[in-house]
Amino acid sequence: MTGASITLVAGYPRSGTTFTAGSCASAEAWWHQGEGMLELRDKKRPRTGFQLDAALDRAAFERSVASLHRFSIRTHSPPETVRRDFPEVWARVGRIIYVQRHPLEVAVSVCRYVIATQGFVPGLGTPETSFEAAAARGDVAAFFRLFCEHRGAPEFVPLWGSWSDHLAGWRAAMDQAGLPCAVLSYDRLVREPVARLLAAAGVLGLPWQEAHVRRAVTQMAPEKVRQGIGDFFVGKDPEALRYPGLLGEADIRLGFETFGEAMLRFGV
Repeated sequence: MTGASITLVAGYPRSGTTFTAGSCASAEAWWHQGEGMLELRDKKRPRTGFQLDAALDRAAFERSVASLHRFSIRTHSPPETVRRDFPEVWARVGRIIYVQRHPLEVAVSVCRYVIATQGFVPGLGTPETSFEAAAARGDVAAFFRLFCEHRGAPEFVPLWGSWSDHLAGWRAAMDQAGLPCAVLSYDRLVREPVARLLAAAGVLGLPWQEAHVRRAVTQMAPEKVRQGIGDFFVGKDPEALRYPGLLGEADIRLGFETFGEAMLRFGV
């Protein structure tokens, strides 16, 4: 096949695909610039990163295919949707990264994000702009119980399936693809991003140097994401799980009973 190959970065919504795919795209941009194939100041340059779910800029996609060795595309869609709706993408996938986040963390992140950006508690529809107020009222715990009932965010299930099905579907697709694949834990990735991205690059056969990855992580660091869209995206202490203070013991037990088998089987 002539033209660029694709690093496909997949993950359930609120699992860190933006950070991971953005870091990959930035690392590729620095590598391509070092090889003389990309001028970062050129506003019409080919792109090294695309988001698949909203819409694919096909003209930019073709420019990137024609001009670059590799670029990355991120998606929340299950693999069968990517195959069906974007065959031109699937045909060029050269490696797959699946970003896996602890489902209890996904639930809390979804709740924070929807309250901050849309002004209501997901699943309940209660108007609210303060995550802390919703937690004090018990609405965060109520949403968490809905998340467990549906095995994912109720609003996400029609589009992307449950957390469990999404994970299992991509794991199966990776096993069948016959391509270099890697699974990254987002909870660990944000604590040591350079080391884990370099390890993934080695597994995937990506020729990035440490300098490329360090620059990429600096551009996509959680601190910069927080500055751009708010504290709800990344907690101030990335090493601290944020649900124990929000949920009762019975809720936490429910979460582990709901997702425990998948978490243990797939090593979250």
